[in-house]
Amino acid sequence: MSGGYTFRVPAFSIPFAGSYLSSSLQLNQFQLAVRRLINDHGRDVLLVAPTGGGKTLTLLLNTEHGETGLRGFVALYPNNTLLRNQLCTVEDIIVEHMGGRLEYSSGLCGGEHCSEAPAPRRCECLHLSDDACVEPLTIYNVDVNSCGDAWACYEHVGLLALSGRYIVSTDGKSKREILYGLVRKAMEYTRRGGLYLIVFATPDTYLLVSTGAYRDFEGVGRTVHNMLVALARGFRKEELEDVLRETGALTRGEADEAVAVFQRLGFPLFVDEFHLYDPYELDALAALLKIYKDFVELPVVFSSATPASDTLTELSDTLGEWGVELRPEKVEAEVMNGLGGFAVRGETLFEVIPVKTTKGGLAAFYEACDEIPGIVLDDLLDELKLLGDGRALVIAERLWMVPVIVRGLRDAGIEVDCIASITPAGECRAGARVIVGSEATTQGVNLGRVVLGVTAGTSSEDVIQRIGRVGRRGVNSKVYLVAPERALEKAPPSGVMSYYELVSWVSKVYPDYPKRRKSVAALIPERYREVRRKLIYSVAVASHARVSGSSALFKKVSLTSEDAARILGGVISDAQSLARLLLFRRSGFTIRYRVEGGVVGGAGAEGETSIGLISRNFAVNGLEDGVLVISLEKARHRLKIYRRGVSLEPFKGKLVDLRTLLTLVKGTLSVGDVQLGPEHIQDGSFALVLDSSPDLTEYLSYTGEGAAVMDDKFAVVFV
Repeated sequence: MSGGYTFRVPAFSIPFAGSYLSSSLQLNQFQLAVRRLINDHGRDVLLVAPTGGGKTLTLLLNTEHGETGLRGFVALYPNNTLLRNQLCTVEDIIVEHMGGRLEYSSGLCGGEHCSEAPAPRRCECLHLSDDACVEPLTIYNVDVNSCGDAWACYEHVGLLALSGRYIVSTDGKSKREILYGLVRKAMEYTRRGGLYLIVFATPDTYLLVSTGAYRDFEGVGRTVHNMLVALARGFRKEELEDVLRETGALTRGEADEAVAVFQRLGFPLFVDEFHLYDPYELDALAALLKIYKDFVELPVVFSSATPASDTLTELSDTLGEWGVELRPEKVEAEVMNGLGGFAVRGETLFEVIPVKTTKGGLAAFYEACDEIPGIVLDDLLDELKLLGDGRALVIAERLWMVPVIVRGLRDAGIEVDCIASITPAGECRAGARVIVGSEATTQGVNLGRVVLGVTAGTSSEDVIQRIGRVGRRGVNSKVYLVAPERALEKAPPSGVMSYYELVSWVSKVYPDYPKRRKSVAALIPERYREVRRKLIYSVAVASHARVSGSSALFKKVSLTSEDAARILGGVISDAQSLARLLLFRRSGFTIRYRVEGGVVGGAGAEGETSIGLISRNFAVNGLEDGVLVISLEKARHRLKIYRRGVSLEPFKGKLVDLRTLLTLVKGTLSVGDVQLGPEHIQDGSFALVLDSSPDLTEYLSYTGEGAAVMDDKFAVVFV
């Protein structure tokens, strides 16, 4: 490990504003600015601040918008990992700075998955795995004497996890019944001294709730199908009410409750880490924001660690097509050298390690990431043994690296804490000095006093996020950063950089999310994206029209007869699966798996995940009762479709249900030596059939997000 670059970023902080949220929590400069914009002026906000700068505190700053005895925020997160971690961050603020004492917990976890931490916390969230249970509703009593004047009216703070992962059907009750029961329970506290309610939501679930359509996706699928067929047959939009009434989705009483819940959750909207959204997700976000602006019309705060100007421009352009003007007031955190304000980071010494790569483009960055295990185990063992009272964080780009690094460190006598969806059993210890995490599970996590970091990445946004996990709260630190040699030669770092200079340099070295041409989302034709945006909005507004009784809203349906015919002609699936088009994220193709070798006790010993995650990480050893048997050994399988004589030509450019596709071409999907037939494919797994190319084949081999079709000129991409 020689011949690299060294530079440093001085310690920096954000100036305090002289205003307090509580007796122990002083607002910084941008937090006060955001509070004034949303409360005094009702303005949308673009908030740009370093990771660890306190953006999440925004969720406690709405004191004007709501009804008597009730204020709050709705926060949208692109995945459950980030949602859960930010919920825990807010829990820490409530307990540590507002005197929060747990008063109510929904009790749906039953203590089985949640550790019973000492009061006042219900759950210690830091080390929960992705499939762990999180209480969907907790309510805390706060010390109003320690809170600022703006909080004098609220004796309680509620945290509601609005996600299908955490709203679980029990005792024969539907998810809708569970959710509405939780909201009714929370509303009791508006009469017991006032309630400040923060809703942590995934976009899919919030869209269903905000439009009164919260029910299982089977019902939504019927709604989509009936609407499309009616429009394609030439029905007028005003006639859709009679068509949709045939779905029998809700009783009148349920509809009234749906409207009441939506009105109660009419809070300002916080869109976190929106720069991480790909084009497919941005389309869904645009439709959701259109609904929000139609029916709520309260401030929206866009939060990002980077300026994300390209992403915001794309979102603004899409909303502009609907006549929605998006011009948020930009609030960019002022950073100053030294720790005289709110301490964000201590001084950081960077050692940049160049890697000679054999490939170019995105493949070179994946190749550089593959060097992380060797760097850690061959060059950094001595440093990892001398951390003192600090911690080290190793962030692996690939999940297969986690067990490799963990086992290597344990062999060297170093205990390891693991934060990943799949980890080896019996080899990780919560709270150990050295943390090994996968690329998807380290966002927003408070990991304590991290003084050493080792990471790489395939996008500038990811690298900025990972660097931000090290040296927080003014702690001096060191970061080993790995990158392709050729990328570093084009943009060598200077000896000293400010934080924003660091962000600019990282953006020059690593690819930008919006500029990644080799992206599954970018492969989806614009004609599909356009009609999908219209479909999401139209289904949402029609659902709202049904539950509110406002027939005039059907005129807002933006789908035309031509759009409906295009969808029906371009999508080959059953009616139920059409609901997949409404999902915020590409669901891809998921499959159940089991880790071989008696790993009971390890995170993710069995479960369901994307076929791409398995194929690009682990060895596939067999198939038992429809469950893939894997081992935590490094492997990379190129997914292939084998067919028997039937070409995919008729399906070119179409979205096809994967099970249906394999049935029609008499084919199987190969994962290593395992062949998956139509019977092994879950319902609603869509595939887009495209012309094959060397670039597409290479991309799919690295991501596992699709499959090459053998002896044919096509490839499929999982949508």
